[in-house]
Amino acid sequence: MSSLRMPESYRKWRVMAPITVGLLAAAAGTAEDLRALDPARYPQPERMLSSYLHEIAALQLNTRRADVDSITSKAAYDNRKARLRAAATRMVGGLADERNPLNARVTGSLDRDGYRVEKVIYESRPRFYVTANLYIPTTGPAPYPAVLQPVGHSTSAKNRAFYQRIAIALVKTGFVVLTYDPIGQGERRVFWDEDLGDSKVGGTTSEHSMVGWQSLLGGESAARFRIWDGMRSIDYLLSRPEVDGSKIGVTGCSGGGTLTTYIAALDDRVKAAAPACYISDWEDQLQGTGPQDAEQQFPDQLLEGLNHADWIGLAAPMPYLIVSTDQDFFPLEGARKTYTEMKRIYTLYDAAAKIEWFHEPGGHGVPDASRNAICNWMKQWLRGEAGSVDHGEIHTEHEEDLNATPTGQIATSLGGETASTWNIKRFRDRVPERKALRNPNSIIELRQKLRAEIERLTRYRPASAPLDIQRGRTIEHDGYRIEAVTYQSDNGLMIPAFLCGSGSKLAIYLDPRGKTNAIRPGGDISELVKLGFTVFAIDVSGIGEVEFRRHDAAPWGFPQLVSLGLMVGRPLVGIRINDVIRGLDALDALGKDPVGGSGVMGFAQGKLGTVLLHAAVMDDRLSGVAVEQSLLSYRLVGANPIHRDLEDTMIPDVLGHYDLPDLAAALAPRPVSILNSVSPTGRVLLRKDVSAEYRYASEAYATTGAAGQFRIGLRREGEALAQAHSLR
Repeated sequence: MSSLRMPESYRKWRVMAPITVGLLAAAAGTAEDLRALDPARYPQPERMLSSYLHEIAALQLNTRRADVDSITSKAAYDNRKARLRAAATRMVGGLADERNPLNARVTGSLDRDGYRVEKVIYESRPRFYVTANLYIPTTGPAPYPAVLQPVGHSTSAKNRAFYQRIAIALVKTGFVVLTYDPIGQGERRVFWDEDLGDSKVGGTTSEHSMVGWQSLLGGESAARFRIWDGMRSIDYLLSRPEVDGSKIGVTGCSGGGTLTTYIAALDDRVKAAAPACYISDWEDQLQGTGPQDAEQQFPDQLLEGLNHADWIGLAAPMPYLIVSTDQDFFPLEGARKTYTEMKRIYTLYDAAAKIEWFHEPGGHGVPDASRNAICNWMKQWLRGEAGSVDHGEIHTEHEEDLNATPTGQIATSLGGETASTWNIKRFRDRVPERKALRNPNSIIELRQKLRAEIERLTRYRPASAPLDIQRGRTIEHDGYRIEAVTYQSDNGLMIPAFLCGSGSKLAIYLDPRGKTNAIRPGGDISELVKLGFTVFAIDVSGIGEVEFRRHDAAPWGFPQLVSLGLMVGRPLVGIRINDVIRGLDALDALGKDPVGGSGVMGFAQGKLGTVLLHAAVMDDRLSGVAVEQSLLSYRLVGANPIHRDLEDTMIPDVLGHYDLPDLAAALAPRPVSILNSVSPTGRVLLRKDVSAEYRYASEAYATTGAAGQFRIGLRREGEALAQAHSLR
């Protein structure tokens, strides 16, 4: 293996902004004490990224509100509905266009006073089994109007007493009721492990998230599975002779309320809806629990102007009851805003009486009064009858008595497909079109194509904000000097960095554990300084000194913050690409000219290797790349059921457009070293498997006559950086 050499053909850097020089003091202290951000100016650095994304969201929500407020006619709102319906369908990932036979079967039944419960299994897709309970009245004349009840997040799902009570109240009101297990819940656990007697990945939201992030890579949402199951469940209702197919309603609580809004908006067979403990407003929700489960928000949702009210608007003027409680984590004030907005819109349709809001004291759930309100609403609009029904005492079943399968799990009773296996079958071979790289010009064309795709998919865009460089204090550490520096990546998004050493060669260094970890004594940066590098160690957004932590304005976890970035059209990968490229601008503005115009060598650990590869394609000033323990490829995430801690590396719809090996290929003949590549769960992979995945990149380097500049390998524990990456 030849040594990695930095090409000398990279363009001179442009000066981006003047430097604000603060007090430079070689003060006493340790590296652990050194901070780049001035606490007087930035007292809460952990809020930097969340504040940035919240401001974008607020602007988008304000724009949406102004657009809706300007609508004064039914025709104008119909135009908005048409645009948003197309956007919503696209965000979901499209709906299946083929309805396979349901192959429905009844596996048992329970006869009760005034109704019967049938235990049912049907296929929403081939061998994609749905377990359900069908409640059928045994009094009064058939056919009956019917209500679909998607359920919320619960491991027992349809069998849970809470959901049974809703179904029993409705069947006693004279409705056929179909309640079914969502993916990842009840008898339909996606990652069921028979030895554990539980899911491999955790609770219901963990199952949904595992499927959801994988789906996102394919340009889809976990909601796509959920909505289609709901639509096929309506198909099943229509297949039953006891059901009047012209009178179908839908109601659900929590996650079931989410699906109620989606199904009512996208399936015109639904004639009345009553979502409970879900409808709010994103302006209020972002100040509370924020983004929720994988199916409850979408990339570009706020950018496109899609708020809770718009899901109701897509169903307008369908009879619609919003049901809320005052102590719910879906804010009551948001529900009030949505109801007020939609009351005005329904008035444009001469249908003001068809939308109402019922709310009462209580926590997350459906108290008795709310349940009665739902029954009365369905009775009014599907049966044409006013007044309440006395449901009497409601007796629920033991959960296991409602199972449709013998073992209580599809996985051990029938096998078949899951959301995960369905994704894997479609995604594992979804690779980009890879044209033969016959000459150096073809690699230039590949790089130009990838730049356009990166801008489109990651939403990277060059920042126009001033760099606002601030130089802080310096310390001596491990035999070299460290200077604290900050620069502005985008408006209000400051990046803390350490400028290490004073060598004639330049490097930029990314560590997902933060720059303070990167400068540990005897570590990589110490070695690079000894090799004659000046190293710029930066904390990209959400990392290190600006690592996101829960706070009162965003009391939720980091994956939810990543989801907010997607909702506003700013994937975190794109934000971090800009952080790195602005770091190159900052080096230039600091007067750090690379010797001989050789550019800047990039080093990255862990998941930030993905960011560095993208940044190198976008900016030729990165004259070489060395990454360790980075994700092998996005294809591998699509081809495997389980992944871990990859949320902030995800790019919507990237599968089939480009992948990490394509980025490496586009860098030829710049030196690229990829060591200890990892699987989606973080396991170091065999070199032969990495080489097979990066065959296209190897071909690119062979085409340019620089095969020795592309290196795939392993780094031993304790092995020197220079030896591992063949640096000199």
